Amino acid sequence: QPSEIRLLNIASGPCRDLLELYEDETIQTKIQTTCVEMDEHAIAYSKKMVQKHSGKINFIKKNILRFNCDEKFDIIWSAGLFDYFNDAVFVCLLQRMKKWLKPNGRIVIGNFNQDHNPSRTYMEVMGEWFLEHRSEAHLLALAQEAGYKNCKIAVEREQENVNLFLNISF
Repeated sequence: QPSEIRLLNIASGPCRDLLELYEDETIQTKIQTTCVEMDEHAIAYSKKMVQKHSGKINFIKKNILRFNCDEKFDIIWSAGLFDYFNDAVFVCLLQRMKKWLKPNGRIVIGNFNQDHNPSRTYMEVMGEWFLEHRSEAHLLALAQEAGYKNCKIAVEREQENVNLFLNISF
């Protein structure tokens, strides 16, 4: 197990998942996180949420489609962004992520499940909130299209089965 993990959190939002990660006492590895978020209000809120872990977290205010860096990460995580993208943008960003990943790295992309979202009608009719729901097969096909052919590609799901997680590891 590595002594330190470098994590890139794309569209980090309120950082609730990051706070949960940092407060998980079973994790013994040091984690250094770079959060890329374009909403300054989300960044301000997140900084308050993760204040006691602030020395381990760096925030960059940037649209991920314009983001670039030379740093390499062990894990690239994005849980609430790719459902806003059409397939072409999804594939393009997934291709760009390769150059941000260390050898033996891992990418995890969350996406609403096309086959199971009990709130979808409410989201769309009442909230006018339209997202790209995708199936497991669709996510696997997008990873292949992005060029991740010689990798371990799997789709995991949370217990409620509302969100799928495309998991690409080398």
